[in-house]
Amino acid sequence: MLSPRHGASAPRGLPGGLAVLLAAAAGRQASSATARAQAWLSIAGRGSALLAPAHGSFNEATARLLGGRQQG
Repeated sequence: MLSPRHGASAPRGLPGGLAVLLAAAAGRQASSATARAQAWLSIAGRGSALLAPAHGSFNEATARLLGGRQQG
C-alpha cells in the first residue's frame, strides 16, 4: 500500500451504509431493558455487589454443596 505522501489516501472510517447500520444497532442496544437495568444498577451502586458477592459464587448454597467434592 502506498503511503499518503505518494498520492494514495489512507482508508478512513466505514462505508456509509455500514456506519448507519452499526449506529442503529448501538442505539437499539442502548435503549434495551437490559441496558436500562444495568445503568440503574451502576447509578445505584449495587452492580458490583450483585455481580461479585462476598462469598465468591453466584449460588452460595450450591457452592457449599459442591465444595466437599474433590476434583479429579
